[in-house]
Amino acid sequence: MGWFFRKSFRLIPGFRVSLSKSGPRLSVGVPGARASVDMRGKARIYGGKGALRYQKSLQIESPPRPRREGALRSLFKSFLR
Repeated sequence: MGWFFRKSFRLIPGFRVSLSKSGPRLSVGVPGARASVDMRGKARIYGGKGALRYQKSLQIESPPRPRREGALRSLFKSFLR
């Protein structure tokens, strides 16, 4: 079993910031139901209380990034003109 670290701070009622070795995470919810997102955009939902809990990772569609040409390719194109 591995060791882990997590510390959470309540910002305002319903909003919490958690710090761990994998980075900060922002979560919102009420006791027993919570949704969170980390710095990499990974989202999760949590439910339950006490010994019985539920956790599910969500897939968030990120917009496609525009394709950039490399420096060598743009230099080669300008050379051919």
